[in-house]
Amino acid sequence: MKVKTLNNSGFQEELDALSAKIDIDPDIVVQIENAGAHLGNLLKAKNKFSKTDFYSVRIQRRREQIKQNAIFRVLLRILPYSILNYLRRYESKKALASISKMNLDELSKLTVKINAAPSIEIENILIVDDAIDTGRTMHLVKNNLEEQFPEANIKIAVLSWTLEESIIKPDFYIFKNVLVRFPWSKDYKGKDFEQ
Repeated sequence: MKVKTLNNSGFQEELDALSAKIDIDPDIVVQIENAGAHLGNLLKAKNKFSKTDFYSVRIQRRREQIKQNAIFRVLLRILPYSILNYLRRYESKKALASISKMNLDELSKLTVKINAAPSIEIENILIVDDAIDTGRTMHLVKNNLEEQFPEANIKIAVLSWTLEESIIKPDFYIFKNVLVRFPWSKDYKGKDFEQ
């Protein structure tokens, strides 16, 4: 699988391309933190959706806890990209293998609540994140939004749909079957790409 690194200007260009594909005017945008907040904040700054409320949800995943380890972060900074790309591909293979083992019934029991103003009639919701890998997080968020807003049209926008076999499919995306290293990724070496 290809690994693509986006610097800040490349990220801006791809976000503009993604933004142009979005064909709904959402009442609310739900950004999945941390990475989805980068997309949501830029959409907000560009005034793409002028009358839209933005909400954030945070779901802690086990692998994020591992990546918080100081030694691991140092290793990510000093290893060459060839090894980092190998590690990304390896992690992606593990994610692919985990899809068939997911229990969607158990996943559907988890809850995420958006505290939207009850007086607002919600017709369109846009969920944004940087990528969909297994689709676990996106499934959880979308499932909860469908329960909270049963009449709403819910769409998903991501820059990278990493695994075509994911349990949920995005409505709008730029890259498919590509691992993207973003400017906020732990293994991004900004000085190498920002010239």
